[in-house]
Amino acid sequence: MKNVFPSFFCFLFAAIAFAAEERYPVKETLQPYVDQGHLAGVVTVVADKNEVIQLDAVGFADLEKRTPMGGDTVFWIASQTKPVTAVAVMMLVEEGKLDLDAPVVQYLPELAALNVIAEQDEKHTLLVPVETPVTLRHLLSHTSGMAWVPLLQQKHKIDILPLSEALTTCEMTPLKNQPGKEYLYSNMGVNVAATAVERVSGMPFETFLDKRLFEPLGMDDTTFWPSGDQLDRLAPVYRLDNDKTTLVSCEVVHLTYPLDRRSIRFPEAAGGLFSTPNNLVTFYQMLQGEGEFRGTRILKPESVKEIRKKQTGDLPNGYGLCVDAGGGVFGHGGACGTISKVDTNTGLVYLYFVQEAGLPQAGEAQNAFFRLVIPETR
Repeated sequence: MKNVFPSFFCFLFAAIAFAAEERYPVKETLQPYVDQGHLAGVVTVVADKNEVIQLDAVGFADLEKRTPMGGDTVFWIASQTKPVTAVAVMMLVEEGKLDLDAPVVQYLPELAALNVIAEQDEKHTLLVPVETPVTLRHLLSHTSGMAWVPLLQQKHKIDILPLSEALTTCEMTPLKNQPGKEYLYSNMGVNVAATAVERVSGMPFETFLDKRLFEPLGMDDTTFWPSGDQLDRLAPVYRLDNDKTTLVSCEVVHLTYPLDRRSIRFPEAAGGLFSTPNNLVTFYQMLQGEGEFRGTRILKPESVKEIRKKQTGDLPNGYGLCVDAGGGVFGHGGACGTISKVDTNTGLVYLYFVQEAGLPQAGEAQNAFFRLVIPETR
């Protein structure tokens, strides 16, 4: 009997510790979507501003290689790049090198002659000058009037031009509406904001991010060009085959391949970054920590509040972020299914990673996760 009770209590304490770690039954919730062939795999993270509370991985990053999903799996985070760009802009606003409300032409004189489409049909287009100068506030809140992407990128890929050269295509592309008048989701506008970062910092945008943001936060797997073992850890995008019965991998239609070729691919500040759950969570922890993560300050608290403040009236948009109606939850999603949310009500951040192209059950699985972890969505 001497050995029974110690063993029993060890088992009991282990069970209690496991229960404490597994605060949310994420695997039980998401595993059926993998087992039934709806998704290849998913990674989720719940964290507070300092520590990861729970990281769950189900299924496979690569079905063919049977590579399991994990915290170091590399994902194309697509439009989750936009909040990163907004943070870069605000760093320079704090330093007095950029002004959210100054005409952007002050930093980018190439945009001095922007025009707006006043009338357009099959036979003619009438252009008029801008009534109000475009500002960084317009660019980051999607109210600049700029189109989604320039025509050249629509016809080819979003990463085919350096930011400085893409600026020329922006100059030649008329605005869809007058600045500040309407919300129009615009990758072009975010890229122009990133070009202003390049111009006033004197650094290529990717270098600015590396030196000022990624290195201080330890985000060594976050890049525009996944290479080496990052490519081995890259989760392919999955879609249904032509029979709509089987998951098959596919390339991202918006990107140029091979992904590690810097000579043919360039930073897309509105949607080009790749990252891992282990890396990206620190970025959102920094935002939850009002600009600070584990003693490293990236932004002042007032700058974070400015980023997440609604800028578009009844529409839920801050700077490179979506903001809920009450303003307590903010974040952003990406084209292939990744999404991150910062909940100032609970003090937690929630990240959901998947790589899918139009899978019918993908939205249901994502909603199931957020209903599980965020009280307001239940």
